[in-house]
Amino acid sequence: MEPQSFSLPSILALRLLPAYTYNWQAPGQLAEPSSLAGPLSIGLASWGVLSALLILSICVIASRNFRVDPFADIPGPFLARWTPLWLAYQARRGRRYKVIDELHKTYGRFVRISPNHISVADKDAIPVIYGQGTGAFDKSPFYHAFVGNKPSVFSTTDRQDHSQKRRLVSQAFAYNSLLQLTPFISSIIHLFVEKLDDICLSEQFVDALPWFNYLAFDLLSDLAFGEPIGMVDKGSDFVIVEKCDGTIVSENAISLVDEREHLAAVVGHHPAFKFLSRFIPDPFFIRGHKASTGLEDLARRRVKQRLRSNENRQDILGRLIQTRMGDNGTLSGDQINELTAEAVTLLIAGSDTTSNSLTAILYFLLTNPDAHRRLLAVLEDCVGFDQQPMYDQVKNIPLLDATIDEGLRLHATTAIGLHRSVPDGGALCCGRYFPPGTEMSVPAWTIQHDESIWGDPENFRPERWLESGDLRRYLLTFGKGPRACVRHFQI
Repeated sequence: MEPQSFSLPSILALRLLPAYTYNWQAPGQLAEPSSLAGPLSIGLASWGVLSALLILSICVIASRNFRVDPFADIPGPFLARWTPLWLAYQARRGRRYKVIDELHKTYGRFVRISPNHISVADKDAIPVIYGQGTGAFDKSPFYHAFVGNKPSVFSTTDRQDHSQKRRLVSQAFAYNSLLQLTPFISSIIHLFVEKLDDICLSEQFVDALPWFNYLAFDLLSDLAFGEPIGMVDKGSDFVIVEKCDGTIVSENAISLVDEREHLAAVVGHHPAFKFLSRFIPDPFFIRGHKASTGLEDLARRRVKQRLRSNENRQDILGRLIQTRMGDNGTLSGDQINELTAEAVTLLIAGSDTTSNSLTAILYFLLTNPDAHRRLLAVLEDCVGFDQQPMYDQVKNIPLLDATIDEGLRLHATTAIGLHRSVPDGGALCCGRYFPPGTEMSVPAWTIQHDESIWGDPENFRPERWLESGDLRRYLLTFGKGPRACVRHFQI
């Protein structure tokens, strides 16, 4: 197989990565990876914790008996009416999005998936639950599980705090700011293409997912920390991590992201779960908490290295430092913790989501030869066969955009419904009133596979996006409303 300077994977990466660069809606992580799912292995020592969870559930049941249940008529699993443990268990299995989809097919528009959480599978619910304006829903306490030492622009649930953090990061992700980073991006993509060419020449089998992971991590670490981690060059995701006590260890970065986000997606269903899960000797929870610490250690080490270097590099971290730097040119410990939180969010938001999406899009193209042939012909007209594609060459190709959108729709990296809380005064959604504090969501997988919207939702057909300009409102990959991805809507 001859190597190609004109690389379809590299064009997909070049076109998709900027949109995912600061995807605050946590994307693919929230679509709990099924590879981490398995039977719960509970030891005897955890029975105390399980007892505490049981008592917590009984308290929820008891509290509901003393007031009128506003959702008594909304169908759903029996256990879900009384305890959030049912939803946490589905997240633990890595099948939450599929189970919720099946429940909506059985029960219809409204499904009760937790005592205070209603899932609404209706396109008309999107502008209500994820709408703009003074009546916009806030993120629910579910996102507290994603907080480390400091909340980030993604994990904060306070509207004023989010507005302040968003202002700080928006400059770093302004269109002109990101354009200045294209030389860094191009050099890493060039190395990525060379590595794939070498593999093709040796006629080896290529597993695209880890290589797209290496690419995404290197790009994001270069933009966030001032230097790539070096995964593409090494063909490995091993990274050096400095713990708080100064100990140096080697970790698998991809596993750190997967396990940390899967844990958060499980324990976020009740405020007590995050604390209690630390005492359950199940390898899933042990790995998850270890991964959370490992990611923070990785980011803290890189941030401190950058601060010590005094390098004035106009990348994402450099701009985030500038927005926080005082008149005396120093940063407080609190500000360093904030930078670390944003760096962790950047790695999580952009790595898994980008690599998973690129792999899925490439798969759909290779298994749909007609779509692949049409896209390749268009790209060859825009980019010379022996040239490395540049962003200016591929940023305005309608069929390429349509292909990416179709891949993101069919394989939703953000497959679950993103949690929101009904504001004071309550809300009317799809003809029904919901009281303040109700947790609500619109299941992304279900909406993006809804036959009434897409006609033939299980078919990979990029042309649908060229036939109708109204479909983007139903694509939930980057979230909607005031808490949507910072960068996507400027691309």
